[in-house]
This record gives sequence, structure tokens and C-alpha cells, in this order.
Amino acid sequence: MKNIYFNYEPYSFTTSAFFIGILLTKTLTIDEQDSIGNWLQLIGLTMQTYSSQKTTLDNNTNENKTNNDSNIESLKKQ
Repeated sequence: MKNIYFNYEPYSFTTSAFFIGILLTKTLTIDEQDSIGNWLQLIGLTMQTYSSQKTTLDNNTNENKTNNDSNIESLKKQ
């Protein structure tokens, strides 16, 4: 399933989302569009929040490891 979505170039990927959105607006009421749109935004925001926190934690771990390695090297030189 991963290969289905992530092999598209960015332009095609974005265009496909646009066309799906247009198709859905023709078949859904305004309230249904609003409800599904908010639901999809929540999914996106949840994914962004998760990945942002993961990146922050990974960066902090790498910085601490780099600082520890630097400290060890400094101590060895002394």
C-alpha cells in the first residue's frame, strides 16, 4: 500500500487530491463536506504533531549523544 501513494511525483500527488476533493463536492451536501473536511484536517494535524514531536525527540537525542561524545573526547585529551 505504501508504494501506491508514495511513488507519485509531488505535482501528480497534489493534483490527485484536488480532483478527489472536486468529485466529493459534487456528491456531498455542504454540511457533509464540512464534516469530512474537518475530519481529514484532524488526521493531517495529528500526523504533523506526531512527526514533529518525533523529530524533536530524535534531534534532542542526537544532540545529547554528540555532546557526550565531545565531552568524552575532551576528557581523553586532558
